[in-house]
Amino acid sequence: MTCLYKEVVESKNGLEIPVYNSGRAAHSKYNPRREAEAFGQEASGSFAVILGIAGGFHIESLLKRNPGCKIIAVEKSAADLEWLKKNIPLASELEKNPGVIFCAADSSSPHALENILIQNYFPAHYGAINILPLRSWLQENQDGCDKIVERIKSALKEISADYSTQAHFGRLWAKNIFCNLSVLKKIQESGQKPFSLSECDLQKTAAIIAAGPSLDESAKAIKESREKYFVIATDTALKVFGRRKIKVDAVVSLDAQCLSAEHFNGAVCGDTIFALDLAANPSIAKYAQRKNAKILFYNSGHPLASFASGFCKAPFARLDSGGGTVAICAADFAMQCGFAKIKIFGADFGYSNGKPYAKGTYLDELYMAGQTRIHNAESLFTKLMFRTELNKNQRGFLQSPTLLRYQSTMEEFLGGYNWHDNVYEWQGKNVPQKAQNLFEANSLDFAALKKEIEARAQALDSEDAFTPQECLLLPEMAYWRQKMDKNGQNKISTKEIKKLALNKILLYNKLL
Repeated sequence: MTCLYKEVVESKNGLEIPVYNSGRAAHSKYNPRREAEAFGQEASGSFAVILGIAGGFHIESLLKRNPGCKIIAVEKSAADLEWLKKNIPLASELEKNPGVIFCAADSSSPHALENILIQNYFPAHYGAINILPLRSWLQENQDGCDKIVERIKSALKEISADYSTQAHFGRLWAKNIFCNLSVLKKIQESGQKPFSLSECDLQKTAAIIAAGPSLDESAKAIKESREKYFVIATDTALKVFGRRKIKVDAVVSLDAQCLSAEHFNGAVCGDTIFALDLAANPSIAKYAQRKNAKILFYNSGHPLASFASGFCKAPFARLDSGGGTVAICAADFAMQCGFAKIKIFGADFGYSNGKPYAKGTYLDELYMAGQTRIHNAESLFTKLMFRTELNKNQRGFLQSPTLLRYQSTMEEFLGGYNWHDNVYEWQGKNVPQKAQNLFEANSLDFAALKKEIEARAQALDSEDAFTPQECLLLPEMAYWRQKMDKNGQNKISTKEIKKLALNKILLYNKLL
């Protein structure tokens, strides 16, 4: 690829500026620093993606005006980037700045630009993002610039979805984690025996039970051959099996919302193992504790849960949730326990037979109780299914974009799978043998955890720049930033957002 730049010339005030192949100078030949003062004047927030590094004067100007700004500076190619670092002293100097990341759009690493953006842009901390092209660079590289912007937008779409989830659930997650940790503390203090891997019969086939409509039929087959399976139900499917008098060996819950506790209301669990996300609704853990059931708390990636995990003798089990899919958590639980054979039932990822769920879920009770002569249960289920546009998948099921995403995530998680009779079947190879360590996380030093949260809160309160320690606050900060934006307080500083999040975390910390 031809380099975008061909030579260096000196401005009237003695500064070195690059010249494009077209012969156009990248900056003013008189005073490039004065020209750069106008760059990004309208930018808000403290995160910017700058398209075009060139002489770097515009980047230097933005940093002077906003010292805490995080910048990703993009060049068209690795060759252009190397040329600038070799020939433009300011470019080499800027690369050493910890707030600046250089990136080549044609990096040999696939999706390098997108990954850098996802790993560094935290809307909860930085607020709005600014995409700022250098005008001269844009004129020389219009087509390349448009493609780069499309890639940035693709990454921002992924970040936005995650941020929206954090903003919606951030406060609830934090509260749930502390409440569940307080349950774990009571379990430890009572001497209640924790979950043990020896309770899993690994010679059986792990049957992962999701609540899709096909479960109405497959439940019959499972009941007839119940002795062959170690049944691991998702919370939504728990009542489905309870009504059919099918014993459940383990149940997995992920959802933080109060509604998820309804799956357990009236359910007969007996000696069922409860595998609960640390951010799951704490009513479930309290219910399990009252039943003296075996509880395994796991971590699906929440930064606060990961932070607390550091105070265990061994980390909390880290289960993959596939972006919020409890069936994937259940499958990962089975894999990490060491089951070599896994079948997943009821994972339809679509509406079959005109139904969204198998018969017997909490929705049956909810819609039956709420139906009227005008709006009966059938119309309520229809409204649920057709709230978004639907398409038919290869199996003839109606499928929403969300369900399609869940299916793709499940198939990506399983890697190699066989599909037959509405059942995923996975024959394990190189099954993880780390379960013995993963499932010893019930011994947690609560005094040390509580003290460290207080210490970090004091340190974070005085920090303006983003630090790795701040990760444990990000979901809570996302909640507060969105709340302030909705109230028209979008000018509130990151420090104030952080303060609001810290106050809540410290309040929850008293539960320990």
